[in-house]
Amino acid sequence: MSQMEMLEKLEEFFCSPKFTCAIGEFMSENAEKLEFVPLDGEQHLQNFDIFKQYTSMVEQQLEEFIQAEGLSVKAICEACAAAQNDDSHMHIAAIDYLVASTEYESFMQLAYDHACMAAYEPNELTAWEPEAEGTREAAVAVEAAA
Repeated sequence: MSQMEMLEKLEEFFCSPKFTCAIGEFMSENAEKLEFVPLDGEQHLQNFDIFKQYTSMVEQQLEEFIQAEGLSVKAICEACAAAQNDDSHMHIAAIDYLVASTEYESFMQLAYDHACMAAYEPNELTAWEPEAEGTREAAVAVEAAA
């Protein structure tokens, strides 16, 4: 299997409902427990404990994938490293999840992004109203025709 095929399978797995639900559940249970402080400052021990739990969860998911696909950890690592060093700079979500399981800073960014999305509440400036938008377009078309 080529590295590209391996990355495609890995990406497919990391974008699967099984994995995304596991990440979503983990972040829903833990993101609000994290203390988001500047990374160059003192970090709370609980943050690191949650990071280690995330690492274990991703490793377990990855081990299941590797066994099911008959791949090796070394082959996966080599494919991911090659993709990161590729000049095409293709974005692979799987690599983001894997890096977040090995680097505390990347994990905290992922958790922060999740916390921001979970806390997001649209207002009249940011809410999208497809019915109203269609109505406005129709009104503009009527005015233009008149």
